[in-house]
Amino acid sequence: MKTLYNSLKPEYKNALEANEAKYPTSVKAIVKAFKNNALWSMLTVTQVRDFITFTDNELYNLKYEDWAFGTKFLQCED
Repeated sequence: MKTLYNSLKPEYKNALEANEAKYPTSVKAIVKAFKNNALWSMLTVTQVRDFITFTDNELYNLKYEDWAFGTKFLQCED
């Protein structure tokens, strides 16, 4: 099963890894949620918000499609 974590663009996986040392509990919870879900729509609002925070993005800089569907963060399937 392809998970959201597998679908993340490398720069966002790297950002999570970089923040894990300082915020281990929060980042591990985000990674777990992404590994346990195949669809962005299965994430909670809190999980999406935390993901955006710990990948060093600002919500106000994102398009609707980015936070609602993960467009900016996920690799497209060919």
